[in-house]
Amino acid sequence: MLETFTVLQSPPLPSGVFADVKVLPPKGLNTSVYLDINHFSRETAWAHGFMHAYALWLGPVLLALAFVVAYTVAWWRRAPRPAVLLVLGGIGTVVSLGFTQLVAHAAKELRPFVTHPQALVLVAKAHDYSFPSDHSVIAGGLTTSLLLIVGAKVWQRRRGADHGHTVPEGAGRASIGPARALAAVAIVLGLFLCFARIYVGVHYPGDVVAGYLMSSLVVILLSLLRPLAYQVLDLVEPTALGSLFRRPGPAVTGGVTQAQAGTSPDAAE
Repeated sequence: MLETFTVLQSPPLPSGVFADVKVLPPKGLNTSVYLDINHFSRETAWAHGFMHAYALWLGPVLLALAFVVAYTVAWWRRAPRPAVLLVLGGIGTVVSLGFTQLVAHAAKELRPFVTHPQALVLVAKAHDYSFPSDHSVIAGGLTTSLLLIVGAKVWQRRRGADHGHTVPEGAGRASIGPARALAAVAIVLGLFLCFARIYVGVHYPGDVVAGYLMSSLVVILLSLLRPLAYQVLDLVEPTALGSLFRRPGPAVTGGVTQAQAGTSPDAAE
């Protein structure tokens, strides 16, 4: 069973201007936790097939699916602001992937299977650097994007583009439920993906923690642009491009349409 997934050691990575680093700080913790999980991997051969798939493609695909479902819910419920915030989160995740490539070439940490050639590796051995983990970047970015649409109150309050009235606070509680559920699912999927990357032998714990936190920070920083994004949305929404962010028809928040919210001057109170 082990031979199915273990491949020959990759040739050493080419050295740059600075010497490659075997293990980044905290060296002792990174090494001990990695070796402990690697030992656990050897003892759980029955899970190798699933962990191999999850660490390579299944984990990212499930996270992306949760992200797409959240966007679809926002689109279907005619809630364009959560959709725009998710777009910002997706852009932040992509930006994070590019940024971490610069960090990787600056840190120059060798893959753990290079430093520990006796380690069990369940996937093909990559020729790039170990710090930070690209997969954890995806996990952190997409999960944080989903958490932002839960915490930013974009479901509860929205300015009516056609009538200039505000839907009452709390009217979007029915809409935020699916977003909370998807965010909770994404947290579990993302953290398990981070663990899986260590389990299959290709990353230290510090690699996945750094990647997760880096992308989360980038997404949060990019989300600060949401007031500008909402202004652009107000301009785009009445046009044909508005259908990209909400299902055609009057905006609905918790069963209240814009037209209904604008029938009375007291609707905003």
